[in-house]
Amino acid sequence: ASRAALPLVLSPAVLAAAVTVEDVGDADSFGKNVTYLGIAQSIGITLTDDCTGTDPLVERCTVQNAAPAFTTVIENDLAVINLPPKATKTLMCFTLTPSIFVDWANFTGSQQMARFNATALISIENPVLADPALVDPATGLPFNGVLEIGLTTWHHLQTMPDNSQEQERSMQTRSCIAGLISRRVLVDDYGLTDAQAKEFFKKAMSVRFGARVTAAMSQYTNYFYGVRLYGD
Repeated sequence: ASRAALPLVLSPAVLAAAVTVEDVGDADSFGKNVTYLGIAQSIGITLTDDCTGTDPLVERCTVQNAAPAFTTVIENDLAVINLPPKATKTLMCFTLTPSIFVDWANFTGSQQMARFNATALISIENPVLADPALVDPATGLPFNGVLEIGLTTWHHLQTMPDNSQEQERSMQTRSCIAGLISRRVLVDDYGLTDAQAKEFFKKAMSVRFGARVTAAMSQYTNYFYGVRLYGD
């Protein structure tokens, strides 16, 4: 009798079973194809001395504090990606590119410290997280259906002499590594059971994008970012 031929290509499930976390760091996604989940661009955040005539649908403008005081702004719902059920299996990855423009200026009469910090604020809405028994370890409170994640995208600190001015423009890309969220992180870091973590990725979910921006010694600051999500 002839021996049945072995499959030439192993399935992703067989490949994943053949490796461990100790081998590859992320056994769940090992050997799987990438699935592109969507792209979004946030509404821009502007800090300046006068917001007259600005449109909040185009930019979120804030009148900043007088130098040398710093101004911090938190804006939500700058963009959203709505994912259908089972859009990805065990992982949600990202590529995020912020666009930054700062017009630094010091006319205060003395040396000052200029600063700019920007963090992308990402909220994942998922019905599995509505279970009141699930508690966010970062806050000690129930998730209430939402997982909050902050991604630092830029930090700048410099000394500015009096009567000085300069402009800074930057675009830097930050990419996935451990991802926005994964099945393993849901269990190990957020306290979900294996069954809850699997159910999490079977549900439809909305990913909302916001930002926190802090600036000092700037005449004009503008910040926004583009983001692409992908999974397995």
